[in-house]
Amino acid sequence: MKRRVTSAGGVVLRGCRHPRVLLITLKGGRVWALPKGQVEPGERYPDTARREVREETGARARVRAPLGSIRYHFTVRENGRHVRVTKTVHYFLMDYRGGRIRPQVEEVDGVAWVPVEDALSRLTYDNERVILKKGLSRWRKLCAKP
Repeated sequence: MKRRVTSAGGVVLRGCRHPRVLLITLKGGRVWALPKGQVEPGERYPDTARREVREETGARARVRAPLGSIRYHFTVRENGRHVRVTKTVHYFLMDYRGGRIRPQVEEVDGVAWVPVEDALSRLTYDNERVILKKGLSRWRKLCAKP
């Protein structure tokens, strides 16, 4: 059995001189990741990214630019059967606009502002590191504009 899932998420940054990125932790802190979640019917990807960032972290963030997407596969067990899931996640560069940072306890164990250099080694998944590097490159260009 196979299933496709589409999600969207954000590389939420703040600060130009020493940028920090908003990360979530999962699985008791063993997994560090970018905030993301499933697209609801009729929802546009940037709207999903904004909503999911707000729900998972408490942060209000503005979408600045698309960063591309990643695709990966995993298997889950549903009703005693193995289901192969193909998940596509569309990421966006976002800047922090406010809000009280706190984890959505039903889905996220923790939330933290992490210096970008630390985040690159802390992120659990290589494909999210690639997205963070793209986001940081775009962020530096935005910061350089007068």
